Formats: sequence, C-alpha cells, structure tokens
Amino acid sequence: MDVSTTALAQTLLNGALLGCLYGCIALGLTIKWGRLGIADFFHISITLLAAYVTYTLVTELGWHPFLTLLVTVPACFVVGVATQWLFTRIRVDDTTSLLLTFGLFIVAEGLANLIWSADLLSLRRDLPDGLRDAIHLPAPLDRLAVTPPDLISLVLAIVMVGLATWSLHHTRSGRAVQAMQQDRSIAEAFGVRVAPLALLVSGLAAASAAAAGMAVAVKTPLQPQLPLQWIGVVVVACLLGGLGRPLGALIAAVVLMMIQNAWSLWFPPQWASAVTYGVLFLYLAAQPVTRMVRERLPVRSLA
Repeated sequence: MDVSTTALAQTLLNGALLGCLYGCIALGLTIKWGRLGIADFFHISITLLAAYVTYTLVTELGWHPFLTLLVTVPACFVVGVATQWLFTRIRVDDTTSLLLTFGLFIVAEGLANLIWSADLLSLRRDLPDGLRDAIHLPAPLDRLAVTPPDLISLVLAIVMVGLATWSLHHTRSGRAVQAMQQDRSIAEAFGVRVAPLALLVSGLAAASAAAAGMAVAVKTPLQPQLPLQWIGVVVVACLLGGLGRPLGALIAAVVLMMIQNAWSLWFPPQWASAVTYGVLFLYLAAQPVTRMVRERLPVRSLA
C-alpha cells in the first residue's frame, strides 16, 4: 500500500469500528422504537451513565472494565424496566414519549454534571496494558492498526446484535414481540402478556446500553455533553436501518461513520456530521421514487 491508500484504508477501518460502537448504542433504541413504539432517547443517556459508573469502578476500586458489567448491566436493566413501567402507567403516546424521554435526557446530563463534573474524565492511564497498545494487522495489511477498545466494540456489536436478531426470529418471546408490534389487541387475544413482555424488552434494551457504556468508557474521554455527539448518528442509523431491526441499525451506523471519516480526508472535518443528515435526506427523498417504481413493476402471479 502507498501512503495515500494506507491513509484511506485506515480511515475507513477506523470509521467501521467506530460505527460498531454506535451500533451498540443504537441497538436498544431501535428495538424500543420499532417494537414498542417508544422513541426512548433516554436510552442514549443510560449509555453515558453506565460509562461513568464504569469509570468510577475502574478508577476508585481498581476493577477490570469487563467486571464492571456485573454492576452496570443489572442496574441498567432495572432502570429500563422502571422507565417502561412509568410509560405504561401514564399511558404515553408517541408525542408524549418523545417529550418525556428528551426531558429525562436533559436530566441525565445534569446528573452526570453534578456527580462527575463537566471535566473530561479518561480511563486511559488506568487500563491494563493489553487494552492500551495498538495491534497491527497481519501482512499485507501490516500498515493498518486497530486498538483494543475498537475490537471490544466490534465483538460487542457482533454478539449483541447477533443475539437480538436471533432472539427476535427464533424464540417464542421474540415472535410474541413481533406480534405485539403488529397488533397489540390481537396479540393479547392470543395470550401474549403485553405489559410484562414490554417490561422485559425495555430492561434488556437498557442492559445493552450498559455494555455499550463500558465500551464508551474504555474508548473515549467522558463528559456530560457526550450524548449530543452520538444522537445524530444513532437516530439516523435507526431510521436508515429500519426501526426494530438491530442488524440494519448496525450496518447503517458502520456505513455512516465510514462516509464521515472519508469525508474528513478531503473536506473540512467540521462538516462531517452534516453528512449523516445529508444521507438521511437523500434516503427519504428517494422513498417516493422507489415506491412509484415498485407500484409500476408487473406483479407476478402467485398461482
């Protein structure tokens, strides 16, 4: 590889791995948004709070980052269940859930500011040596390198998205969730316990945010405003990937971050975040054309 090719390849690789992290964050949001009909932007704040708890356990108690999941996953599961119980209790609709979760989003930012301050907090010096040293790929790609935090995001994305996709399509509870999404009243008539199932889905979605929070704490310095950097990519990835489709959200997040990183090589990097919304605009603008083409295609007889 020459220098320019290496730079482009490394940039795209970094974007893909960063997209895996965003895909982990988007996992719980796309499931709740698509399957439960709740645009829970508080989910993004749960990721931040889990990252801060991970930071505290590592720096104050000397825990390994992976061990912090024993605390953050159950705690976030309880928060997710409690949040869904609140939504059910007050019978939120689409608009109310949007306003309420944005309110919780702002409260979480203030809480993080109050407890951990607005300063940048980094785990870099407290990480084990194995999580700090870059790893070069084997020849002929030996000029490319990845960091252990990026590999953690990759493994988490594969495991969590894979489990979520498999569960939705190959388990009884997953099929019940799909039935509930299509028509809650009919699902209840066939014996689906909608309320307990929604609590379980919300809890598992929040638990996925805990795992993503650990990856965030290991990879990047923390500050209360960090979710503002995620929300655009995460929301657009959920929409492009199809609401309720974990694999679609992951693929969309990876593609978006690769495009953003490539943009920064040739154009002003401060405009890179606008690329995300540009891709969404083009996707939405193409929908009427796509629909018209599908309607005009000859319909094949099933007979």
